This record gives sequence, C-alpha cells and structure tokens, in this order.
Amino acid sequence: MKKIILFCLLTSSSVFSEQHDHEQFLLQAVKIGKQVQEKTKGKTIVERISFTEGFAKDFSNNPIALDIIMQGLSVEYSFAGAHRNALTTRDRTAEIESSSVEGLADYNAKSAVVEILERAQTHKIVMVNEAHDIAQHRVLTYRLLKGLWKQGYRYFAAETLSSSATLQIDKGFITKEVGYYTREALYANLVLTAKEIGFEIVSYDQHKPSTLNTIDERETNSALTLKEKVFDKDPNAKIIIHVGYSHINEEKWLASKLQKYTGLETLTIDQTTRIERSNIKYEHPTYSRAVKNVELQEPFTFVKSNEIWSSDSNKWDISVFWPRTSYLNGRPKWASLGRDNYNVNTNDCKNSYPCMVEVFKFNRKNEVPLDRVLISSKNDHKSVFLSQGDNIIVTTDSNGNQINKIIIQN
Repeated sequence: MKKIILFCLLTSSSVFSEQHDHEQFLLQAVKIGKQVQEKTKGKTIVERISFTEGFAKDFSNNPIALDIIMQGLSVEYSFAGAHRNALTTRDRTAEIESSSVEGLADYNAKSAVVEILERAQTHKIVMVNEAHDIAQHRVLTYRLLKGLWKQGYRYFAAETLSSSATLQIDKGFITKEVGYYTREALYANLVLTAKEIGFEIVSYDQHKPSTLNTIDERETNSALTLKEKVFDKDPNAKIIIHVGYSHINEEKWLASKLQKYTGLETLTIDQTTRIERSNIKYEHPTYSRAVKNVELQEPFTFVKSNEIWSSDSNKWDISVFWPRTSYLNGRPKWASLGRDNYNVNTNDCKNSYPCMVEVFKFNRKNEVPLDRVLISSKNDHKSVFLSQGDNIIVTTDSNGNQINKIIIQN
C-alpha cells in the first residue's frame, strides 16, 4: 500500500512533470517518503500533520524535497476536512502563474453534470480525474452516479481501491482497508453511495506483477485488468472510473490504453488544470476570469454549439470549473452532499486542542467516518454533516483518545 501511495503522488504531480528533473525528483521522493512513513506509522491524522509540519522545516532550502513533503501534507489536511489548509499547503511551493487567458468569448457556461451526462449516452467508459488533495473533485463523480445509472452504467472503478475493496465494502461501511484515499470522508461517501445505488465496485490498480516499475507498465496493466474484470465478461458494460490527475490522458496514460485494449473511446473529464488556489496569483487566469463572470453555483464547463471546451483537447475531452468555495460554519458547502448541518460544540474537545470530530454510521473498528473536521481551538467554530438515521459523533484528542461521544437521530 505504501508503495502505491507514493507512486500516486509522484505520477500525479504537476511539479514532477514540469518543473523538476524526473530522476532527481524520484530519488528524493522515495527517500523522503520512507522517512515520513516510518515516523508516522500508526499515528493519528493530527499527529501526522504535526510531524510533517515540523519535518518540512528541515527542508526549507531544498525546493524539491519541500514540494514532495507539501504534497503529502496537503493530502493529510484534506483527510482532516481542512480544505483551506489543503489549498494553502499545496501553494507553499507554487510559482506565480504566468499563463495567458484562453479565449472563451464565444462559449456559454453550462452545468458540467448536465453536459457530461448528455455525452455519456454515446460512450461506455467515462473517466473523471481528481487532485488527490482536493476532496471537492470527488463530489462531481458523486453527482454523476444516479444519472449514469439511469443510462445503464453498472460498474464503478477507482484508482485508489485495494484488491480486497469489494469484500470490505460489503460490510455496509467503508473500512481503512478499502483504499488509501477512501480514508477521506467524501471519498468514502462516494464509494458507499455507488455501492448502495447498485454499481459493481471494481478495483484494478497494481493488480498485476510489476517488473519495470514504469508508468507505461502500470497503465497497461490497469487497462488489461479492467478489460478482464469488466468487458471480457460483459461486452456491453458501461463503467465510470474515478482516477487521479494524468490517468485520463488520452495520449499515453490509462485512457489511451483502455481504447487500445477494448476498442472503446473514453469520455475523459479533467478537474485539475483550471482550479481554485489559495491565492489568485497562483491560479490560471482562465479560471480566475471564468469564476468572476459565471454565476452558476455548481461545477460548470463551456459549450459552443455542440463543441465542449477542453484545456488540452489532445489529452482530455472536457475541462470542468468549480466556483470559488463558499463556506457555512467553516465548512465548504459542496462537502454537505445534501446532508444536514450540525454545529459542533467546541466544549466537546474538553480543552484538548487540536481535536478531531468524526461522524460514523456504526463506529466499528477501522470504519472510515462519513464526515470529519479538525477543531484547532476553542474559537474554531465548525459543523459536521449528518446523514439520515443514527449519527455517532465521536470527538478524539490529538492522540486518538476518545473524549466525547453523542448519538443523534436525523
């Protein structure tokens, strides 16, 4: 699992692909990754964040190492439900954006969900990507599930799923063994909802033996596994695949391999290139202008007649923009998934800060919560989201010791 996590971070990093020498970056990443993993093994999210923040100080004069560390730390903040912190951390090693605004004057902004579903009708494979530290990107796939089901899509696959994922999900909740990124609450909701709708859950990444340890080998093996597990047994199958970053790339990555081995054209959706950052100076100017001019309060894309806009049409079909995040009680509104908002009483932390507040369905061992938020101080007023039925709200200190527990029927 650790090897997979590190590989995902490396192959998904824009810094890795554009700013650093590949070999140097890889060698540094493996060394640093092992150090962080060894020091944080068995630790809570709060402890991992604290350690990594301190660890990063030792590399303030090493931009390559610091970038690697910030990638992992940003993911940890996303796990903690701290979206603002994730954005800020991601940008600690960012460079000021110098790109030019792209011409969209002849395009109209339209609902991304509506436009994707319309085009999905003529495809059998839909791929949506994410930045692993931006939990928001899981919400788009979540919103697509019911519409895709109505169109006959019956398979849901995700890069992060372990080989035992299906058995774990059959327990009625997401366990930590389902995958790495599914330990984040919105990803847990995504997979659990897909299962509840009726999708067959498919894992595929790192299933075949690896001898070369190259990107091409990994993507080829993933495509062959998906072909064997889905299309060989069900030639008319329709599948939605949720992946990280470049795997939607139709030139060299998984999308291209799937077309090669299945003969099917893939509908590829990018969410990672025109995105909100912690400061406008780090944003692509096309994103900044778009969210300033577009009034839609949902993910959107740009359409001209029957043409849909892509930031790189040779690599993916559709580019999706999210409006700037708006917050309610310190939480991103898009994180609610339509659930009820419940204000957290900071007194539940018993003056032990930072503390973690998690919402469980059963509160079983290794169960991933359906919501999670970090409370940093007595004045850090946050809320959690409650699903229908029993919601077990557990508060723990930085060491993971339970300090409060309540059950709310919703």
